[in-house]
Amino acid sequence: MRRWTGMVGLTWASLAWATPPVAIDVGHYLARSGATSAYGVAEFEYNHSLAAVIAARLAADGVPVRLIGHRGEMADLQARPQQAEDAGAGFFLSIHHDSVKESHLQPWVWNGQPRRYADDFAGFSLFVSRLNPRLAESLACASAIGGALREAGLKVATHHVGRAEDGRAWADEANGVYFYDNLVVLKRASVPAVLLEAGVIVNRDEERQLAGAERRALTAAAVETGLRACGFAPAVANQSASAGSETR
Repeated sequence: MRRWTGMVGLTWASLAWATPPVAIDVGHYLARSGATSAYGVAEFEYNHSLAAVIAARLAADGVPVRLIGHRGEMADLQARPQQAEDAGAGFFLSIHHDSVKESHLQPWVWNGQPRRYADDFAGFSLFVSRLNPRLAESLACASAIGGALREAGLKVATHHVGRAEDGRAWADEANGVYFYDNLVVLKRASVPAVLLEAGVIVNRDEERQLAGAERRALTAAAVETGLRACGFAPAVANQSASAGSETR
């Protein structure tokens, strides 16, 4: 099995944790790697790369970070928020990339391999659980992150609307936030918790963007902006200097 080590060379131990760390959770794991993209890439690969960018950006601006699930071996979903709690995290953010219902996927061939795509769906979405004990803070931060993503020019994904059978409903339609009550990593967290679907990887054009440094840096900047707005990342003097960087 492929093992993920040496994420980005960040020296977490050297950070002065004057404020609680932000837990960045890499969604899925190697044995069950999530959705498969239109070009045949496992979702975990995208989650891993974006989480690294977000973590490095926050760390560069003095925000303590705890990465969870980045080695690809963490199958126990309940252990993820527990690990965040054990690390003293003040906020939990789970990173994912989106797909669509099976009925919306269409066949095509890429590099001689059969693949599936859904180009009519795109955009980001965020999820909170009403079973999380700190729902108000979770929702405030999700809305702040969603607002920052919209300000950066990204669109809200609307294809989760109407999926009440699995507990999904709008929490903040303008900023792309849904309720999804039974997501384990959100409802089991004792701290404010948000799940981010950064974009739709079965959309062939959006997948190309999501795989690029520019989109990842833009998403990381929006996450940082949102966390600062809701008080989980303190303002720092060098924020503007690092705003365009992707050193993670």
